[in-house]
Amino acid sequence: MNLAAGLKRLVLGPEEQEIPDLKRNDRCWCGSEKKYKACHQAADDRKRAAHRIASIKQQAGSLKRGF
Repeated sequence: MNLAAGLKRLVLGPEEQEIPDLKRNDRCWCGSEKKYKACHQAADDRKRAAHRIASIKQQAGSLKRGF
């Protein structure tokens, strides 16, 4: 890691990994050989919901400020 990448990570925080878009019966992205629905689907759904809620709150906050 170079200095610029280190400073960027320090200021912005760690990059969030993109949540893969898989079907329920696909093999899980983590490599466990389990089906996605039995492995990481619930956790990924919670992450997606949290991102949606955060973006809605951010939009509502910007509307209150008049932006």
